[in-house]
Amino acid sequence: MQTLNHIPNNRARRNELHYRLKHLRRADRLQLLCLALDDPYGPIRHDVANALQREMHWSDAHDDPTAEALTRFLEAVASGKAPAHEANAALHIPAELVDFESMRARITACVALEASPRPDETIPVLVELLDAGAADLRYHALIALHRLGPGSSTAHDAVVEALDDPDPEIVVVATQIAVKNGWADLVDRFLAARHRLGGEDRMQVTFSLGALLETSSAGPGDIPADAREDMIAECVDALGHEPYLAAAAKTLARLRATEAADDLVAVTKKWFAHPILKVEAAAALIDLGHPRGEEFIEKSLSARRKDARGYALRVVGSRRLEKYFSHLVDVATANEYHSDTATIALAEFGGEEARRILADLAASHPDPEVRNLAAAAVENRLEQEVIGHAPDRFDVDPASFDATLDR
Repeated sequence: MQTLNHIPNNRARRNELHYRLKHLRRADRLQLLCLALDDPYGPIRHDVANALQREMHWSDAHDDPTAEALTRFLEAVASGKAPAHEANAALHIPAELVDFESMRARITACVALEASPRPDETIPVLVELLDAGAADLRYHALIALHRLGPGSSTAHDAVVEALDDPDPEIVVVATQIAVKNGWADLVDRFLAARHRLGGEDRMQVTFSLGALLETSSAGPGDIPADAREDMIAECVDALGHEPYLAAAAKTLARLRATEAADDLVAVTKKWFAHPILKVEAAAALIDLGHPRGEEFIEKSLSARRKDARGYALRVVGSRRLEKYFSHLVDVATANEYHSDTATIALAEFGGEEARRILADLAASHPDPEVRNLAAAAVENRLEQEVIGHAPDRFDVDPASFDATLDR
């Protein structure tokens, strides 16, 4: 029987899990994972959910006969019900060893179901879980529903309901899902949620509402004047707090908050602000049409710090700053530290000339990584290649979320 219950030490138990996953045959791996859904150590449950997602992806790709049994088993556990005898038998799992009422097991199963190979059958199960008494289960059910049916009317209805959830984290993640789907009809519900919440949760909804203006047909004019004024004041205050500065600057630009330009200029002049955050403020100033933004980007392109130079290159590309196009080309064609970043920026810049240069880079650049990025840009598949090149913690998109087991 594949179980880890005899290992009391959390780290040793996790190491054993990883070892067995590499060496066991598939039937034993599935048994091990299903019996570890209720492990008391959070990182192990996270690993188990991820491993089960990989197994379901494999099953779907190879038309594996255990795919249906595994999906039915996880749906039952997530619902707090005893799995059917047929599912247990197919996975070689003794029914008495499955604590299907355990909230830990239910949440782990719910996260694993994000990769269900049978979404049409799994989505109704997740919809039922949106009414669960445990907020953690509702939270993960909402995310799983989004992963399985992005943009669907079912996901839309779930988000509408979640925006009224008493748990503020569920409200915030609901706004983030709405942003990803560009649901402009939810602006009023965002405002109602923002009015109801306070502190950091309220700020996150503000950032999400700003992002919705970018991903949907909604515009600043769709926000009542008093609410827009209050959001601007909140973002100006957030400019003084480093963890929120980047998102606040972006939100001010999305709100067309020209009245906050002086506050953004002040960020670019701070002695002790992180250089990347200064570039973020400059990018917002460019979006608002303020000359200080482009002046600061020009300065940052030759900055001593590599991270500031890299961010500035990306701003040149994303804002299509013609004045610095030749600089992008020089950095991309050279074999230097930021050649890869400049290549991505060229792709963002777009246009016939940029595409011609990218084709040349794909064919002849001495760095294979740059060649791969340039080829991906030419073939319109750059998004998959850019992972690992995106700016790090200072450029957290307010409309993104990472669904871990311990939210």
